[in-house]
Amino acid sequence: MKHIKILFVLLLLGFVFASCEKEQKNEWNKHYGYTKGEIVGPYSYSNVANAFDGLNNNIYCHICEDAIICIFADSGDKIRFDFKSAKAELNVSLTGPIVLNENDFLINYADGLFHLTAYVYTNAAGQIRLHGFVRRDAGDRDTYYFDVIKN
Repeated sequence: MKHIKILFVLLLLGFVFASCEKEQKNEWNKHYGYTKGEIVGPYSYSNVANAFDGLNNNIYCHICEDAIICIFADSGDKIRFDFKSAKAELNVSLTGPIVLNENDFLINYADGLFHLTAYVYTNAAGQIRLHGFVRRDAGDRDTYYFDVIKN
């Protein structure tokens, strides 16, 4: 009888430990209500394994693992978004407004010949990650994809 009780306790403990979820430190969630101060700064490649799943490099789709991005505060609700990729031979600076409300997690605007869309993510460690693209809106409509973490 004593062995059955010990076995039961061990099985119960095993079940409890197996059912507990460990918090993933690299889990990224959309960052609703980000502030200008949170996103301003330099960014480099995120090294997130599945960042570019479903995309294939071709003449119109450029995966920019070498992307270097720097965001600067501009007047009012505007930011300057500098994007550089040596591999894709693109160096562009876009200036535009950001939506600063609690329900948004996107940076999205057009500036001249280019369009920017970036999802703003954060993780449990408080890191900021941007995942998105810069698209040339004229001519061949090349799209340059990036996935970066704030340094």
